[in-house]
Order: sequence, then structure tokens, then C-alpha cells
Amino acid sequence: MIVAEQKPLKDIQRMLKGKKKVLTVGCGTCVSVCFSGGKKESSAMAATLRTAAALEGQELEVEEVTVQRQCVQEFVAPLEKDIGEYDAVLSMACGVGVQTLAEKYMDTPILPGLDTNFMGQPTEPGVWEERCVGCGNCVLEYTGGLCPITRCPKQLQNGPCGGSEGGMCEVDTSIPCIWSKIWDILDRQGIADTLMEIQPPKDWSTSHGGSMRRVVVSDDLRQHAAREAGERTTTVKVPPPQSPMKTKASADTFDVAPKLDETWQRVCSISELPAGTLKRVETSGIELIVTNLGDCIRAFPPTCPHLAEPLVDSGLLKDGMLTCTKHLWQWDLRTGEMRGAAEQPVQMYDAMLNDQDVMVRVEQEITYDYDDEDDLGDDDFFSAD
Repeated sequence: MIVAEQKPLKDIQRMLKGKKKVLTVGCGTCVSVCFSGGKKESSAMAATLRTAAALEGQELEVEEVTVQRQCVQEFVAPLEKDIGEYDAVLSMACGVGVQTLAEKYMDTPILPGLDTNFMGQPTEPGVWEERCVGCGNCVLEYTGGLCPITRCPKQLQNGPCGGSEGGMCEVDTSIPCIWSKIWDILDRQGIADTLMEIQPPKDWSTSHGGSMRRVVVSDDLRQHAAREAGERTTTVKVPPPQSPMKTKASADTFDVAPKLDETWQRVCSISELPAGTLKRVETSGIELIVTNLGDCIRAFPPTCPHLAEPLVDSGLLKDGMLTCTKHLWQWDLRTGEMRGAAEQPVQMYDAMLNDQDVMVRVEQEITYDYDDEDDLGDDDFFSAD
């Protein structure tokens, strides 16, 4: 995914100087995931600009809209009807999105609200690291699928330098030496001897350069505009986990054994569910996820309540905190509290340990209502007239 950061507010104000009516356009894809240019960030930027202008005694009307993907002409086409009404458009997308708007709407100034950094991977909640520099001449076939161009600060092509120690980089001791990892992978595959072949100098004519960069989102999961507006993410408390047919949830601890009836189903044994893991199971034709938190069992639907992302693939469980790494929605599975960027609670089935059996009470399937706009896929869009 493309990772970007918001430009400082003073730079955006400078670009908009003298403008009376501005449209901020958010993008619902990459920059939404890294909390820099999605719907929330676009709305926050619009509010910040209005507030800043009012404080300085200036007149500025700012409206906002978000499209699913600014880098695709068809997705920005609906803006055509009204875009001529604005003195300028502030694009909250990557550089590709800015240029898409600029080429399609040449009569209106299109201004960048973000700085585009790199193509990266989320390595933990709120942290993205560069994984591809787009050099146009991929070498991953002989480096075990790991990129030394992006992840070696010296961009060495034929093995590590003499300065790495203990498998850590000489330039930045907080990151692993990528050539050490490349060797380990190829050695496991039994083909480390291929690294003895000297690679020729890289053809840099297809690239602008390289090296590793990193973006870390602040604790409140907002960037410049929201912080300067004084906004903060709050922890929302919700009732403890409940079955859809119950008014009060049980404690679900290992030492509590409620009376079992036909609604309780065995889904696996505790030996099949190591602590801290997510396991997808099926009972009575209903799929769900069970997890062993060490002192209690939890069971919940297999998809994220946000965009139906499979939690077995995108879910990260640590110390009882479940994170959907797709958009950093988080839940404390012990208390049911929403954390991080979560806007909806994760619903749960009653679950318990009965001797060595993991039991789940399934009275009816728990499902989430997803917005129609969330369900719109590429095929749906490109088939539209």
C-alpha cells in the first residue's frame, strides 16, 4: 500500500491563501488505512481550515467529500458536476490521486494535502515500514523475496557489509540486517549457495533511488490537522460480551461452569487452542472464531464489523487485545471495550471450557450490518455506466 503523511497545516494554509471556497477530497483506500487522507481525516482537515480561518478573521468556506479511489478516473468522475464552483481542491490522496484530479479537472487548481512517502507494509498497529521503492528492476528472485534495495541503507547487492553485528544493521541498529535475513531464508530452502554468484551493478535508470523510511502514527491515530484542531481519540466503553439472546453475559472464566443445554456446542479441545491464538471453527453450519486468552475463552464472528475482513487473516491478538490490521480497529476481548480506531463493538458468543472441551453457546448466528458503500467492489464500480 502507498503510505503518506499530511502536510503541515501552515503549508496548506499558504497554498490556500486568497481562496474563498475550497473542496477537500479524501481517498478511501491506501491513505485511509494509514490515517492520513480518508473520510475522517478529510473532514478533520476541513474543520481545521475553517477554524483557523475564523481565528484569523478570514472568510473561508470549506466543504469535503471522499471518493473510494482518487487514482482511478471513474471514481473521481462524480466530482465533475460541482467542481467548477470551488476556487481550489485540496486532494487528501497520494501523488497519483492529485495528478488524476489535475489531469481530469484542468480548470480548477488541484493542491496536495499529503506528502507521499513510500510503498509499505504495516509491521505492527500504527507502524508502516517501506518494503518497495518501485525501482522498476526487481531483484527478489535471487534474494529470497526480501528487497535489499529498499531495506539495506547501503543498497548492497552482493551480501552484507562488514559492520553488521548480531544480525542487526550497522547504519540503524534498531533494524535487522536484511542480508542476514536473506541468508537465513535461502539457507532454510537449501539454496544459499546461489548467493555466491556475483550480481552485476544494478541498472538505476529505472529508479529514482532507495533506502528505508518509516512512518509512525501518533498514539491518537491522527496526524497534523487533527492534532492542531485539538481532537483526540477516546476509548469507548461498551457492555460486556453478550449472546444475542441474553440480557447479561457470564464471566466465561475457566472456573465457571454454567448448566449446559442443547445450545452449547463443542467446537474443539483446549489442546487444539494454544493461548493467544485465533482458531476458525464451524458448528451447526455457523462459522466463528474462538480464542484462549489464558484465563477465559472468547468466541465471535469470523469477520471484522468494519469491512468484513477475515479476522483469522488480518487479526492480531496480543495480551487480550484484538487488532484488525486492515484499518487498526481494536477491541479488548476481556472487557468488550473498543480501542484504537474502532467504531463498532465486536459481538461475542458465550464460551467456556468444560473439562478439556471448548464449548460455545450458539442460539443464532451473529451477523453485522455493513454499509452499501463498504460492499462496493472493483467489479461493481467498473461495470457501472
